[in-house]
Amino acid sequence: MGRAHPTILVNGDVKMTFWNYVIATLIGTTAGFLFSLAFFWLKERVKQNYLTKNLIINLKYELEYNLNLFKKYSIKVSECIEAINSGKKDVYLNLDYNFVSSYFSIQFYREGLTRKYLHYEDLKRWNDIVSNHSAGSEKYVMDAVESWRKTEIEKEKVFSALKHERDQLNYAIEMIEYLKAKIQ
Repeated sequence: MGRAHPTILVNGDVKMTFWNYVIATLIGTTAGFLFSLAFFWLKERVKQNYLTKNLIINLKYELEYNLNLFKKYSIKVSECIEAINSGKKDVYLNLDYNFVSSYFSIQFYREGLTRKYLHYEDLKRWNDIVSNHSAGSEKYVMDAVESWRKTEIEKEKVFSALKHERDQLNYAIEMIEYLKAKIQ
């Protein structure tokens, strides 16, 4: 004869064998574990979507801020060109590119969202904007204006520097408007 399996009473009248109880417990804990994994994955996905949405909102705000800054700088450069064209020596130009914001742009890049929203050529243009508006380009233009004030360089050389800077600012303005439209 076979060996009898121990039985467990449940609710006083239903009998389960030990192995039935083990299998039932195993199925219950496995289902609970899988449910918790699915819930964790769903929670993380919702959290990531929320963070991405906020990053895009902040990036658009940063782009708008930089757009307004570049427009103001373009006007300043144009006014400086007009003043130098009329022969004024008391010309001052202050382009403070330290105020150009790039925190959310860098975070957008680090999160890997550039490949989702931008073509690699767009990314190259964006890098051009950031690199062309640095302390070095600011110093070059301001030194050219200062040299004009001290009569150390000719009008054409200072015009060349200022027109180049204005062209770079106008390019940045166009690209920021393009990027704002592309990042939705």
